[in-house]
Amino acid sequence: MIAKETFWVLCFQIAKMLNGLVSILIVPLYLDIKDQGLWFLMLSFGSIIMLFSASQNNIILIFGGNEFKHLSFQQFLTSDRSCANAYIKYSNFFFLSILSGLSLFVFLIYYLYTFGENISVLTFFLYIFGLFFFALNFATLTYIESFNEVSYANKLKTLLVLSIGIIMTYFLMNHYGLKSLYISYLLPMILFFLYLSYRYNVKIHQIIKEKTTFSHHKKKIFLNYFKKNSFSMVSGFLLFQIYTPIVYYFYGSIYSAKVGLSIAIMTALFAVSSTVLHAKLPFVIKLIANKKYNEAHQFYKKILFKSLILYITGMLIGIFLLFYVNVFEIYNQRVVGLHSFVMLSMAWLLQLITYELVTFTRLFKRELFVKLTLLSSVYILVTTTLILEYMSVEYIFLGMLSSYLFALPWIYMKYKQFMIQKMIV
Repeated sequence: MIAKETFWVLCFQIAKMLNGLVSILIVPLYLDIKDQGLWFLMLSFGSIIMLFSASQNNIILIFGGNEFKHLSFQQFLTSDRSCANAYIKYSNFFFLSILSGLSLFVFLIYYLYTFGENISVLTFFLYIFGLFFFALNFATLTYIESFNEVSYANKLKTLLVLSIGIIMTYFLMNHYGLKSLYISYLLPMILFFLYLSYRYNVKIHQIIKEKTTFSHHKKKIFLNYFKKNSFSMVSGFLLFQIYTPIVYYFYGSIYSAKVGLSIAIMTALFAVSSTVLHAKLPFVIKLIANKKYNEAHQFYKKILFKSLILYITGMLIGIFLLFYVNVFEIYNQRVVGLHSFVMLSMAWLLQLITYELVTFTRLFKRELFVKLTLLSSVYILVTTTLILEYMSVEYIFLGMLSSYLFALPWIYMKYKQFMIQKMIV
């Protein structure tokens, strides 16, 4: 059973990686550099919703996986589980309200940011609409996953992500340009939403009619956890997605295109490296839920080591191919210079270490680094703005790199203290 679960989680992570490769490999071939800049600008604004979706799914998986670890999805469907029904009704309404307001907010911010310029607002609106249904679908699948249906949920997630990549590639290659972005999200997401609504309509009606309210104590825990994750979401946007908009403001779409593609490459490498973690995460969560803390920690350390090896290997190969092999010259012209790219690569290496340390503490439903991540994000925003205003653009990623150099020792110290509290040696 564990092998089957791991297989489909791994497939999902690989599908996300392949989907990310579309922007890296196909976009430079079928969009001119100006449209490439607009593509990554829209992706940056849309990432606010994607980060919210990821944060939401993280809460659903960890909270639901701990609270209902002995309840299968089939038992949930075929019986009146008032506690689980109340939890889903409350959390789903809560997330839907936030998602609706956030989608509208992102659209308005984009509209104001690009006001007066020749950028298709309708294209971005339809893209945001597609992301809205993306978040709904993946939240539903994560609820299913939290009820011990890891294989089934990740199988469907894999198919959904692959469909986005395939549709996006097809329309880009047929010269639909920026329209390919919203078509690839909107078409499969609406169809899958209709499928889920039809398949689980009985349970959906039962949850809506449920009279039992969610436990006040658990509601407090849920809200507290959401609040901390929200800060992490904001920090995530400022850390990695603010670059394209801010470079667009200072240098226009051409250089923002280079920055956007460079970050997309590192994001893909990060996804490949963290695949090892995500493939084994359900197993680690089960160990922690059963209070096998030492076993979970020892297993997790092996995952961290494998992730670092994957990242460093991929980073060195990527730098060699991009800057020292002529056959990849078209991509070399579409990314930042070697000096900036190496700086970005090192920053992402430190980010991978930070991510894996923080993720382990989150599996205990703890958020220990909220203030630090928010502070680091503001630091990156301010330093990047100053660099673009007063220094050479080659140093654009200096703020990100220095923030990790300052923060990582403190993060590791807090991580070790947490291990001692849990009596993990």
